[in-house]
Amino acid sequence: MSQQEEMTQLEAPDIDVTKRQWLHSMRQPDDTANDAVTGPEPAEILAEFIRQHSTAGQLVARAVFLSPPYSVAEEDLSALLESIRQSSDFADIACMTGSKDDYYYSTQTMSENYAAMSLQVVEQDICRAIAHAVRFECQTYPRPYKVAMLTQAPYCYQEAQIEAALAAMDIAPEYADIRQVTSSTAVLYLFSERFMSYGKAYGLCEWFEVEQFQNP
Repeated sequence: MSQQEEMTQLEAPDIDVTKRQWLHSMRQPDDTANDAVTGPEPAEILAEFIRQHSTAGQLVARAVFLSPPYSVAEEDLSALLESIRQSSDFADIACMTGSKDDYYYSTQTMSENYAAMSLQVVEQDICRAIAHAVRFECQTYPRPYKVAMLTQAPYCYQEAQIEAALAAMDIAPEYADIRQVTSSTAVLYLFSERFMSYGKAYGLCEWFEVEQFQNP
């Protein structure tokens, strides 16, 4: 199973089952919930649920808590998430808003950039995912982005998917800054003209693929 398929399931296989029981108990009558007064606070369990998914490399969509088997009431969930947002004990719990839902992750084990990449994979927006990766690489390091990286986690795209996406991006105005550059050994890279010239991108990809091996 690919990383993309794993992420769209939105539930990691190694989640702590004992801590997950609280999410089920929210649907039980009040007297049942009162039997567990010595257990962790609801916000603590919710935060730990998110942390465990982040450790497994997965975002947690807000819809997960609203849907079976958890079926947390909207009002209860909103209150819990707000309490997490305001408490310093949960300062690592971050939220990222996508086009389809809000997604939560822990900054203890997942960077903001990885979360942003994962969000595009979950929402299956390959063109936006590629553009984000390329622009981030060019602005941050700066260096061109090797297209072969898109076949690895968290993307795990097939070559045919990548080719189709690049063809679509070539004619889309919002991706006009994304350009292709190829080394003398025919290795394809992408770069953003917002942050890098063609000459610099070519020089860097040539260094990565050829020159560094000629001049150890």
